[in-house]
Amino acid sequence: MIDHFHFFFATGVFWTTLILSLVFAFGSTPQDKHLRNYNRAKYIMAFTYLLFTVFSVFIITGRLQELDLLSLKISILILFTFQLLLFTHVSLTLINYRYLSIRLLIYQLIPVIILCLLSILSNLLNWGEKIVIILFYSLLLFFVLTLLIVTRFFFIHYRKYRKRVDNYFSGVGTDHLRWIHVSYLFLLISSMAVIIISFTTLEIIIPFYILAILFYTGYAVHFLNYKNIFNIMRPVLREEDEKPIKSSQITFSQIGKAVEKWEQQKLFINPKITIAKVASHISTNKSYLSQYINNSKQKTFNEWINGLRIEEAKRLMTTNKNMTIEEVSEKVGYTDTSYFSKCFVKYTGITAYKWKNNNPM
Repeated sequence: MIDHFHFFFATGVFWTTLILSLVFAFGSTPQDKHLRNYNRAKYIMAFTYLLFTVFSVFIITGRLQELDLLSLKISILILFTFQLLLFTHVSLTLINYRYLSIRLLIYQLIPVIILCLLSILSNLLNWGEKIVIILFYSLLLFFVLTLLIVTRFFFIHYRKYRKRVDNYFSGVGTDHLRWIHVSYLFLLISSMAVIIISFTTLEIIIPFYILAILFYTGYAVHFLNYKNIFNIMRPVLREEDEKPIKSSQITFSQIGKAVEKWEQQKLFINPKITIAKVASHISTNKSYLSQYINNSKQKTFNEWINGLRIEEAKRLMTTNKNMTIEEVSEKVGYTDTSYFSKCFVKYTGITAYKWKNNNPM
């Protein structure tokens, strides 16, 4: 009975990944020149999904079951090494649209391609068990090293992306690419699971198929929706070259005075405020303003705006006890009361309700 379940879910994975690979390969392509690397990444995704389709075919036809345990583990390691490198490369391209380098990706894939070919030859030519063991541990070592390197690399770039987001947007719901972080955590956990089962008796279980279908479908849906939110996120999707911004003390002094006047006008209560809008209002550019906020206030743009909003919220709650927390939240620029409450606790250490009750007029 369990074989029938395996066949059913493996078939589900087959059709899911096959259809999605075709969508990636032949779906509509945005003409925006800034989405050139995204369009290239679509073809990488088509190949990535097709690999899993082929793997599913081997499960359905029973070819994998014919392999000995060590050869089966080698096959799974090869598949997941490809998946790890390809998904990492594509994910990095999504948070920095200038990142994609086909040449770099090929260089990264060369070692696993060589090990893959050696594995195929070992099965076709019936190489001795010792050679197969050497291949297995070589591939396992390469997989572990790759996992450590690309994971560190991904999170370094993701932190830079998050800093760009915090230095441009304010408020909740502005990061439309948080799903990339969640997806990569899932990929990381799956990769560690592969390492663990490499030292145990391998049993392919039903949850593996279900999770595979959910992951590949979810990633594809978000990936294809990327072009629809690109223009919103575009200001933070390009990692600027590391060039020092030269500014005289007079310029920073002028920016400081303009910022102080802007704060006094309480323009920070605009729920859709961005650093570009503030920079435009005070007649400077966002690079100068970002540097001023980071250096002079020791904060990101997001932290600065939220700090101003929380101080204004405290003033409103002190001067008008009849206002509800929801009304105060809306008055100071928050569209989500729960996010306001989270920020209030972060900046004051207590909830807005307690602060209001502990500070009478």
